[in-house]
Amino acid sequence: MLPIQIMLALSSCASVGTAILEKVGEADLDAVRIRLEDEKAKRLLLENDVEVLMLKVEELKRGCSQISEDKKGNVTSLTAGIAFTATLSTQTTHVYDQTLIFDNVKLNEGNCYDSSSGQFRAPFRGLYVFSVTILKGSGTDVHLLIMKDNVEIGRVLSGTSPYDSGSVTVVTVMENGQVVFVKEKYGKPETIIGDNWAHFTGLLHIRYK
Repeated sequence: MLPIQIMLALSSCASVGTAILEKVGEADLDAVRIRLEDEKAKRLLLENDVEVLMLKVEELKRGCSQISEDKKGNVTSLTAGIAFTATLSTQTTHVYDQTLIFDNVKLNEGNCYDSSSGQFRAPFRGLYVFSVTILKGSGTDVHLLIMKDNVEIGRVLSGTSPYDSGSVTVVTVMENGQVVFVKEKYGKPETIIGDNWAHFTGLLHIRYK
């Protein structure tokens, strides 16, 4: 039989060991709890990110659906271009209120420019940009107006020197069906050089609903 002193010492050691194990166990549990809380927080953040991404995906889907709507012939709204460029192929002399016909069509996306009338007809309500450049004949000034239906929206004036040029760019809001064209301002005959020096260009910049 072990002496009482040894037995007491062993008993004391066992108690200390148990206490240490309990403390270690509690520390491990606390570490596990902290880690679980961290993982839970990370999971919540990931779930939030996923929800945000899903909302963005839905917005993109709605945008694509809107883009695919409203087709007119070969022109799809918001995607297909509405633009034209036409030039004057031959020298012409114009008088008051006569429409300038830019007959040589270089580009006509959407088929909204009519080379027989010199008019561009808006297929949609929106913000449009138009530009006109001319080259005058020797000894004559040229005074032109850019018209939207019956309203003047811009003017073009060539200089007084021989073969001087003039140009202007305008931005305007057009309703569906409105027309833009270029016409002579004054009554005296005015000569514009052809050979594709004179340009009439327009495009749809933004479509409005």
